[in-house]
Amino acid sequence: MAYSFGEMDIPKDPNEVGKKILSIWNERVKSVRAKFAHLRTVVLLKGVGLREVSVFEMDTCLYDPNDYDWQWNEKNNLEGLEKASCFHKFTWQPSGSQFTIIEKIPQKRLSIRIKPPEAIDEDVILEAVRFNDSWITIVSI
Repeated sequence: MAYSFGEMDIPKDPNEVGKKILSIWNERVKSVRAKFAHLRTVVLLKGVGLREVSVFEMDTCLYDPNDYDWQWNEKNNLEGLEKASCFHKFTWQPSGSQFTIIEKIPQKRLSIRIKPPEAIDEDVILEAVRFNDSWITIVSI
């Protein structure tokens, strides 16, 4: 498999893999910070049906690999747990397709609820577009 470290076999030791994953993350953050002093991550939470959304932002930070223990889960994804609290902080898929950082959702965040509009009567719409029966031709029955 090809990863940011090039072609490699995934080591069996989850802590070895976890340290490599965080080193990739940290290098990417450092390279962006070299160009932009303030690096922020914006999180968008979408409710069912997109009628409710929340957004918050935070500093994009570096993570000390020594602060986390790593383990393989039942789906063979790698999970990083904070040593101090056992909080599940990271999930990485060995396919390399996704690295997830789990954040606690702050109480203070922008949240909006969108009220669905009232249904518009179809006669109002047809009148607004000046519908005319001549628009329809029966081709066959």
